[in-house]
Amino acid sequence: MARSPFASVGILGTGLIGASLGLALKRLGSPPRVIGFDISSDSRRAANARKALDRATGNLAEAVRDADLVVVATPVRAMELVFREIAPLLRPGTVVTDTGSTKRQVLAWAAALLPPEVSFVGGHPMTGRATAGADEATADLFDNAVYCLSPPASADAKAVEQVVKLVEMIGGVAYFVEPDEHDGLVAGVSHLPYVLSAALMQSVSADRGWREARSIAAGGFATATHLTEGDPRMFADICLTNQDQIVRQIDRLVSHLTELRGMVERRDETVFDRFVEAQTLHRQWLAGRGADDETRPALATEDIKPQSLFFPSRLSNVLRRGDKDKD
Repeated sequence: MARSPFASVGILGTGLIGASLGLALKRLGSPPRVIGFDISSDSRRAANARKALDRATGNLAEAVRDADLVVVATPVRAMELVFREIAPLLRPGTVVTDTGSTKRQVLAWAAALLPPEVSFVGGHPMTGRATAGADEATADLFDNAVYCLSPPASADAKAVEQVVKLVEMIGGVAYFVEPDEHDGLVAGVSHLPYVLSAALMQSVSADRGWREARSIAAGGFATATHLTEGDPRMFADICLTNQDQIVRQIDRLVSHLTELRGMVERRDETVFDRFVEAQTLHRQWLAGRGADDETRPALATEDIKPQSLFFPSRLSNVLRRGDKDKD
């Protein structure tokens, strides 16, 4: 069985990601001691109830004092304060990483606030569930999930190697990416879908016919708006720390919507061609997840129906099954 490269891990933030990480570590052959910190007593209790931690505490110093690895799994904008608070508490040689959905701003805070005697390795697991919280935590959350890593140039090579090893042990696939590139990529495939889902929900519900429309709304609307069940605090922080890239994606989307609006208004028959093109691109992505990426397995797209995607985790399971079939 795998042995953790760290003897003691402090997880700061015991929500979905933090608690799932604790559970994933606990299934290792020689698991580390895991101390979880959260300002919410409810979150600490939930993580304890799932047996994700050896100990839960509301004392930050207790969580990081003896840790070889500190994982900051809080909302992104809370990380600045967390880095500031833990800086004088960390032992020399401690490795610090995060799970934040944006990387440029997080790495800037780490560089400015963490002491040079510790090594910071930026991280972002590309996984999750529609709803947050330790109650939804699961040990297999990271299985076959891309785990983005953005170590700064100053990061110790051994520390990076240890984080990569840990990522692989919990089932993830390490993917090195520069912070700016990371933020540009996830703005389109992760952040924009939530923004679009929220805007759609607000737009339709603002119509004067909403009282009647909500009675007949079905699977299509439910699927398109279900991302609003995500953590509003998390996504607000994402938008406010990756504003340039998200604005760029929104502008492109608005351009496409404007073109479609014109075609609909003109009763332009070529709107059909637009929809066929979109369907083709979607199927190509599902089948190969990028024409340029030959390492990705093909997927049986006939298994994926809009009504089956009411819970995003179901799509995630289909994608992961492709990886397992490849093995």
